[in-house]
Amino acid sequence: MNLLYLGLLLFVTLLTTLYLASSKAIFAFSDWTFHAARVEEIYLNLKSGSFFTFIAARTFHNTGAASFLFYPYIFFYPWAFLRFILSPVNAFYAWYALVTFATATISYFSMKAYSKKSLASFIFSLVYTFAPYRLYLGGAVFGEYLAVTFLPLLFLGIYEVLWGDKKKWYLLAISGALVAYAHILSVFLSLEFAVILFIIKLITSRGISKDRIKSLLLSAGVCVFLVLPVIVPFFTDFIGQGLSSAKPSISYTMGPRYLLLNSFSAQKGWKLSFMLMLTILTAWAFIKSRRNWIIYGLGLFACFLTTRYFPWKLTAGTPFEMVQLTARYLSYASLFLTILFALGSSSVLEEHVTGRKKLALSCSLAVFMALFSLSSLSVYRDTLKHVQDMPKTSANSTQPAPFKRLRDYNYYNQFNYKILFGAFDYMPKSSLTSVQKQNSLLMHQAYLNGKTLTLSPLIKANQISYQVKSEKAADVDLPVIAYKHTTVSVNGQKHAFRRGNRGTVVVGLKHGQNTVTVGYKASPVFYLSIFISILSWLALLIYLVKFKAKYAQ
Repeated sequence: MNLLYLGLLLFVTLLTTLYLASSKAIFAFSDWTFHAARVEEIYLNLKSGSFFTFIAARTFHNTGAASFLFYPYIFFYPWAFLRFILSPVNAFYAWYALVTFATATISYFSMKAYSKKSLASFIFSLVYTFAPYRLYLGGAVFGEYLAVTFLPLLFLGIYEVLWGDKKKWYLLAISGALVAYAHILSVFLSLEFAVILFIIKLITSRGISKDRIKSLLLSAGVCVFLVLPVIVPFFTDFIGQGLSSAKPSISYTMGPRYLLLNSFSAQKGWKLSFMLMLTILTAWAFIKSRRNWIIYGLGLFACFLTTRYFPWKLTAGTPFEMVQLTARYLSYASLFLTILFALGSSSVLEEHVTGRKKLALSCSLAVFMALFSLSSLSVYRDTLKHVQDMPKTSANSTQPAPFKRLRDYNYYNQFNYKILFGAFDYMPKSSLTSVQKQNSLLMHQAYLNGKTLTLSPLIKANQISYQVKSEKAADVDLPVIAYKHTTVSVNGQKHAFRRGNRGTVVVGLKHGQNTVTVGYKASPVFYLSIFISILSWLALLIYLVKFKAKYAQ
């Protein structure tokens, strides 16, 4: 049955993706330009023979912003590699299909390991993968979109360590690492629910065995080794460097009425599906086990966290403000409530359906979910029909990227606009103290001898060069951000520099024509972290092979 269900999941994946891709266009909204610029930088660096990307030399207005250091991007490599063989628009939709099918597959096998029921796992995978909120994330919010792929495996790992087979601690280590490589904030959100589950374990079991504590600590320790390349840059380049990050604040909450009524509409967005809303309203009637009551409670609590009735004002000044948008909890609400929906609906169906009817039912469910998803995506398609193409703008424009349509022929227009959300993330706080400072970076303005110069950058991977002519020896303030491991050379010779009041590179020049090159050289500790991480993944793989062989005996 696994092959049948995976085939049906692939069918729904391809149908929904082709429906979007047939538009031959992309709606550039929300975080799209931020992530598209990161992918473009990776692609162009790969094209020039550089595998690693540290700073934005070609995108982000050539400011040298280090979002690549502090925002994981490993799962964007498939998208970047697809650019070598497909057009920009088709490359995105091919990557979209890969992530969607990966989500469906991981969801299916995670639920199968938890419930031991194929039909329940198939229903869970369909409803979770094609949930309206996840479909919304797939349009532009790609960090969270990727993290959602691994949440079922993560919570399976938590369940195994706390209640199930503690020898499967590796599930928690692997899934935790995968979430960290996708979206750091999702690690924080997941930890909130992990702590709640740990407390529930202590209460319901009146404690926890030493063996389970050991498994929990082992999984956490191994996870840290697996994600060292994500952790290390924060210690080597972020802490104590006066850098900014995404602004911590709770900027939007929903009302319960909005969540309830919106969930019965067809389009994707900040909502649950009507199936999960019905689960909230009716699940209490058929829940029998304490385990399912816990899941139900977690689902309701996640929904509560999305609303303004949770006292979010009390979180001011605390790490909980990093959530920013409370709609993020919809991913967790969808996860927990879909488990109940899948278990309940599959039990009812299996009582009345056997043999060939079960096959027909499975196919019908796939078709239904495909039609439901197409209905959710139809508004997006309609938007693509009516929104205008993104127009050209100057290379140093300070105009924020508009919510416009991208096609293959105008795809590159987006990179000349100011990135709408995240253009100044991970820059020195001193560069953000005024709009004038921010715009001076976007417009490539340098300062020399009391004059403002507009320079044209010469670009290579992780490297930005400027030709600067000085009438006398003087300091030049370049429109490139200075980080702890930034490197500077003048006329091919390594040169000292300081950080200016814009957080930029300031370097002393001699009289005459000078070529100033600003680059980034990662700390040796970073490369050591990659080596340790690779060894850890290999060691874990060897352990799993031996464990499976021993388990099979």
